Amino acid sequence: MNTETTLAWALADAASACFTDDEHVVIFTALGAGESPLAIVRILRAAARARHPLPRSLITQLAQWLDGYAGHNFERRIRALLDDYISSGFVVTNPSAAH
Repeated sequence: MNTETTLAWALADAASACFTDDEHVVIFTALGAGESPLAIVRILRAAARARHPLPRSLITQLAQWLDGYAGHNFERRIRALLDDYISSGFVVTNPSAAH
């Protein structure tokens, strides 16, 4: 798996407890189809909606991955969601606190 795919699956794993049944289907279908950016958008939306904390390490990895796609359509979309998520205060330092 490439970094993008690994990151998307890690985010899905960290946030899956907050997914609705419909979100679960859509997110894991996108992941299975290799649509990692779409899955990441859906994961961030679901986590923000549910006020679900995500580990700072994953948020940092996501931001670093996005740096490599500066200017791409999905980069702007994901960056905006990520910035909103971070400013909402849902990021946690201790991964065990995210469950």
